[in-house]
Amino acid sequence: MNSKLQVEFCGIKLENPCLLASAPPTQNREGIAKALRLGWAGAVTKTCAPDDLITADTANRFAVLRGNDGSVIGLENIEGLTRQPLSYWENTVCDLKQEFPGKAIIASIMADTRREVWQDLARRMEASGADALELNLSCPHFRIENNMGAALGKSEDTSATITAWVKAVVKIPVIVKLTPNVSNIQTVAVAVQNAGADALAAINTVQCLTGIDIETFEPLPSVKGYSAFGGYSGSAVKPIGLRCVAQLAQATNLPLQGIGGIADWQDVVEYFAVGASAVQICTAVMLHGYGI
Repeated sequence: MNSKLQVEFCGIKLENPCLLASAPPTQNREGIAKALRLGWAGAVTKTCAPDDLITADTANRFAVLRGNDGSVIGLENIEGLTRQPLSYWENTVCDLKQEFPGKAIIASIMADTRREVWQDLARRMEASGADALELNLSCPHFRIENNMGAALGKSEDTSATITAWVKAVVKIPVIVKLTPNVSNIQTVAVAVQNAGADALAAINTVQCLTGIDIETFEPLPSVKGYSAFGGYSGSAVKPIGLRCVAQLAQATNLPLQGIGGIADWQDVVEYFAVGASAVQICTAVMLHGYGI
């Protein structure tokens, strides 16, 4: 361990500033454990939800935008939350903390507008040993019609209310993950800060439509001819992530985790320069593996 890379976030000591984001690389215990053995300081679980809200993913849920040289510069996903029941994540968090006591395990949770559900998720993840909670108020495409994810996070009042619900029942740090798909990210940040949030994470993916297959005129990614506006990630969104983190640093005094388009150490330095004290990484891991 290189002591020069150690940072502290919300009282949690990290051996380096790099965490796996809540995404496909953290969808099961095996993937998280592999990453931790390779040197990641911690991981945010795939977003946990009450069992009645778990939905199967479509078989085709990714689309890419390539540069002129063929490299992937952007990735769209229409993936949902975890496919595992909450009991799986209770056991997984507990097992990971026993095997990797020096690593940070942050539980991502998400629900609809039911107070009792948010509080039950929070209590159970805390009891399992999670070092912190991340409130997913920012997914741009999952069950929007059910008032989940960004449908909640776009509202200052709703974001603050949910933050207060969770803060009332747990003692571990509560991190609110914010959406860039909002007219003013600063006002939402101030609202959750006033509601008791311990930290912020930004950004979640940017709502997008990657492209149209001009042979079939099907939107991408195509699922039997249909699709949905999905979440855009990868190098192309780094300017948006940097802007949002800089705005959050100006508007609040909360610790910040920077997310979006991080592919190398220079990107980490840029996020630190605008106010982050830790970072989360997803798409680069999907493209290049946990050993990145």
